Amino acid sequence: MFNKVKKSIQYGAHQLTIETGEIATYPHFYFTIEYVKKMLDGAGGATVKDLHVNQIRKILDSSYNVVTLEADSQTLKKIPTDLFNRCHIIYRVQDDALQYLKDTDTFSVDAGWYRVSQVTKCNMMHINPDNYKFDEEL
Repeated sequence: MFNKVKKSIQYGAHQLTIETGEIATYPHFYFTIEYVKKMLDGAGGATVKDLHVNQIRKILDSSYNVVTLEADSQTLKKIPTDLFNRCHIIYRVQDDALQYLKDTDTFSVDAGWYRVSQVTKCNMMHINPDNYKFDEEL
């Protein structure tokens, strides 16, 4: 699944090498909500689903790498328990009303009966397409 690719360029007086493909060389694996949905919905059948889930298990079992899974309300409860416990989860809430809050306003998630998490908008990490403008192939 992982083909090793190594590219080097001259960066001033230094040689810069980028390497991909070997599990041990990655400090962190990040699986997007799109990937997680496809994986958990079993697109391609149970065999393909097991292949994807087992690949994440292999990463966790054979390395000291961190694995992040994005999830939403549909996928969170479908993540196998062992992956849920061993992976960093980013829970995604899609609500376009957040853009109307001032930086000093508070975003509150109510999980029921005195289980509330809150953060001021200015303390949230803001990500937009511009953050990725430097991602390009070398």
